[in-house]
This record gives sequence, structure tokens and C-alpha cells, in this order.
Amino acid sequence: MVGIVLASHGGFADGIAESAQMLFGPQDNFAHVILKPSEGPDDIKGKMNEAIASFADQEEVLFLVDLWGGTPFNQANGLLDGHDKWAIVSGLNLPMVVIGVVAVILALLQKDDNVQAV
Repeated sequence: MVGIVLASHGGFADGIAESAQMLFGPQDNFAHVILKPSEGPDDIKGKMNEAIASFADQEEVLFLVDLWGGTPFNQANGLLDGHDKWAIVSGLNLPMVVIGVVAVILALLQKDDNVQAV
């Protein structure tokens, strides 16, 4: 199952995560991390590592970050080495997160033998 990490400068990822949880409820393998003004690259990288470590399955991870080339993007990019099923998408927004969560839910439903096509 794909784990999703939202990452941003400031509280943006927290707000997007809160909105997504209002729509879907709490999700497994879903985390959000922020870079505060008083923090540096190592801080958000550590938060990303902690988020991934909390996932039941760490084989597939999708980082949804706010800005291409920004610190959250760069630190996520540094974590990709050796993980061919990890990816980064920049331009974080709520519709992007909705699509990601729905894709994970649909993948889980397809794996469930008790679910029949409608």
C-alpha cells in the first residue's frame, strides 16, 4: 500500500491534511510534516523519516510537496536513493491529495477478495 507524506514550508501541509481527514476520516500510512521558519533541512528530513517509519508498509511512498526545488522537495529527493517505488510530486493542493487518497482506497478495494465490481 502506498504511504503518502505531505510536506511544506509552514503549516500548509497541516491544513491540507486536516481538510483531507475531514473528507475521508483518518487514513493509515498518511502523514504530514512542515518546515518551520526556525528549522533547517535536517529537521524536515528527520520528520520525513519519522513519518515513513510510522507506515506499516514502507515499500511505496509518495511525497506530495509544496514547491519544486524548495527544502521539503530537496530533502524528499535525498530520500529516494535506493527506493525505486518512491516518488515526489510538487504543487501540493487539496485536489491532488484527494486523488492520492482515493487511488490508495481503490487499490485496497481491488485487493480485497470480498469486494465485487458494481
